[in-house]
Amino acid sequence: MKKFFLYFLLISIFFTISCCEQEKSVKETPIEIATEEELMAKYGPKDLTEEQMDSIVKSIKWTTNENPTVLGSKEAKKGGVLVLGETGYPPSLRIYGENSNDAFNQNVLGPLMYENLLKIDPITLEFLPGIADKWSITNDKKTFFYHINTHARWNDNRPITAFDVVATWDLIMDDDLRYPFYQEIAGRYERPVALSRNIVMVKPKISQWSLFLYFSQFSMLPEHILSKISVSEFMDKFNNKPILGSGPYVLEQARTNEIIIVKRNPNWWASNLPVNRSLYNFDRIKFVFYTDRTILDEVLKKGDIDVFTVGIARKWFEDLISEKVDAIKNNHIIRQRVYTNNPQGIWGYGFNLRKEPFNDIRIRKAFCLLNNREEMIKKLFFNEYKLMDSYYPNSIYENKNNPKIRYNPQEAIKLLEEAGYSQKNLNDEGYIVKDGKVLELDLNIFSEDTRIQTVFQEELKRIGIKLNLKKVTWATHSKDMAERNFKIAQIGYTTLLFPNPENMFHSKFADKKNTNNIYGFKNKRVDEICEMYNFEYDLKKRIKLIKELDSLLMSEYLVALNWYSDNLRLLYWNKFGMPEFVLSGITYNGEITSSAMESILTYWWIDEELEQKLEEVKGKDIKLPGRPAEVNFWAKKKKEREK
Repeated sequence: MKKFFLYFLLISIFFTISCCEQEKSVKETPIEIATEEELMAKYGPKDLTEEQMDSIVKSIKWTTNENPTVLGSKEAKKGGVLVLGETGYPPSLRIYGENSNDAFNQNVLGPLMYENLLKIDPITLEFLPGIADKWSITNDKKTFFYHINTHARWNDNRPITAFDVVATWDLIMDDDLRYPFYQEIAGRYERPVALSRNIVMVKPKISQWSLFLYFSQFSMLPEHILSKISVSEFMDKFNNKPILGSGPYVLEQARTNEIIIVKRNPNWWASNLPVNRSLYNFDRIKFVFYTDRTILDEVLKKGDIDVFTVGIARKWFEDLISEKVDAIKNNHIIRQRVYTNNPQGIWGYGFNLRKEPFNDIRIRKAFCLLNNREEMIKKLFFNEYKLMDSYYPNSIYENKNNPKIRYNPQEAIKLLEEAGYSQKNLNDEGYIVKDGKVLELDLNIFSEDTRIQTVFQEELKRIGIKLNLKKVTWATHSKDMAERNFKIAQIGYTTLLFPNPENMFHSKFADKKNTNNIYGFKNKRVDEICEMYNFEYDLKKRIKLIKELDSLLMSEYLVALNWYSDNLRLLYWNKFGMPEFVLSGITYNGEITSSAMESILTYWWIDEELEQKLEEVKGKDIKLPGRPAEVNFWAKKKKEREK
């Protein structure tokens, strides 16, 4: 027995020494870093001499923005944990590659962990320094230059360089990434070249203002990691564990379909830049995933999450009024409406101009006049929404002079009769007949809630139009849209802070399947505007062009537009500090939920005094001081600027 224990002890000691030596070896083995010469040979220009590169660098006329809008509050404090509820765990935690284009990954997790070359000023929409501290566009618009901030660091404290920019582009362009969408965008540029350690030169293949925006917004990744693995290895290794970034947060924990936790990097290189003052205040952000969004308000009331955006008007007015929820009645949970200037997408009933009857503008206009939006907003949605009178609602591009299309069945009947669809020719069921055929249409339905479509169906039936509500899956509906197998269809598009009208309305896409010009719309002046817009670098002139486009689109009645919201409905536990505006006026992606999420993650903080008071009264019938029921900060600021 003694021999056994002695043997076991010797083996244990040997194993311990071996492990220690192995650990010591791992720690002391330096990571292989390429020399400057090797990196320049790999990522620098192949056809330029050192003298030519030096000449180019000396000719660059740099610009920057030394007066960024600073929105962070001086009262903000670092610390605490923010808990948020989400649905739909992202299929990948990669920022690039197959399955990475998830909304949560791109709009929430990505911006916390990665950075772009440049930022966008939320007020002026001008460019701001990001990883690059200055930039340049040549007079002929054929070349872009970025100067990487010499203080910029990855979260392992290694410097960010021009070589990282080229390596990121190389990754995106690799077919093994299986990411054709981003590859198509990156393919609009020649391969970038590093002119020096901190200067990268980018040449777009065509001169187009948006290409500077797009390249400036690519999330940058570290060359010193990418160069050590194949793209296939990148896909596998970083599918559920993100690659190193340079953003304010790093991943702490991820459990598939359950939870993602990020923690603040206290040594974030950009924390002292003026534009980042008092931003990203939570020590940890915990995203808890649930199977159904409809239960998130219940989870909030239990205290399992901190914030909830209310997307359903009925919940706001019936289920969540203060008289029914003690925590809201006592201001333990704040119920607040926040108005924003966030541009909204369009939704409604889109028409296929390639087919009868919607190749006739009179029919399209008649259907717009039969969409009784006012009544639906009043009876179904508590007067919560505004009518869409633009293809760019609630944005700087909306043409306020657009004609206002309102419910008018008499005018609709007149237009139908002019087009040969007379109410004098009704069959026994009360439907209009023309050339022996009933005016009959199918409308795909892919949601359980059909209240809106049923009201529209009844309005059409009243004047003799038969609309069949056809229950289909989302996949079937998408296929019908892509293949133009429809006459009338439910459509919905999110929008961008900087629109891309060519993609939606240029005639070159009218006869092609799988494009966003689902209408088959062709208009010479619209084509001209799209092309002029693409080459116009002046924001004010682009706004003017889109306003003209907006007016033309409204006059063509491509869509029976519905309604939109210019505000967000928030519920949150009363323990947060936040700027006066509560939520940013605009966000880059334009999506409503992402707008709220981005502002909360960026500007809010835990107020320790409020948090302590809340803990003392939680579950008790004791009232806390309230907050404004409505916040309309940005509308006031807009009026002040206009004066």
